Amino acid sequence: MSVPAIKTATKKAIQQIGGLDAAVTICRVGRSQLSDYGNRNSPQCAPVDVAVDLDSCAQEPLILAAMAAAEGYRLVPVKFSGMGHIPKELAKFSKFSSEVLQEGIESLEDGQVDVSEARAILEHLVSSRLAMDRMEHALHKIVADNKPQIVTSQSGAA
Repeated sequence: MSVPAIKTATKKAIQQIGGLDAAVTICRVGRSQLSDYGNRNSPQCAPVDVAVDLDSCAQEPLILAAMAAAEGYRLVPVKFSGMGHIPKELAKFSKFSSEVLQEGIESLEDGQVDVSEARAILEHLVSSRLAMDRMEHALHKIVADNKPQIVTSQSGAA
């Protein structure tokens, strides 16, 4: 199991929520316990119910995706809320894909990819994949509905 990646994802989820004080208001554990879940020097990881609470509040499956990856799996969204705004998702995908490529190119400068570089590339890949999955969902919806999506407004609502 890739405990460091899970701890990094936990820290990121807590940061997205607004820090430890904000995170304690949405899950069953206290401040020091949450801090341990993100601390690489602590053997404790967030239990699944706490991970679900943190990920839900962060509006992204950061911890659960790291847990899945540690076991050799990848989370794939089965449903997205709303239609998805294709230009917005294309822009996100382009940004995250560019970050993956940039990180990859930089990691090859010394002729090897070390563990921290691989982690950085993987972090960008997760964001890129999520944007791609959202875009794919929106495009499948257009095909299934057999009608175009109006994309001029930023709301994504047609």
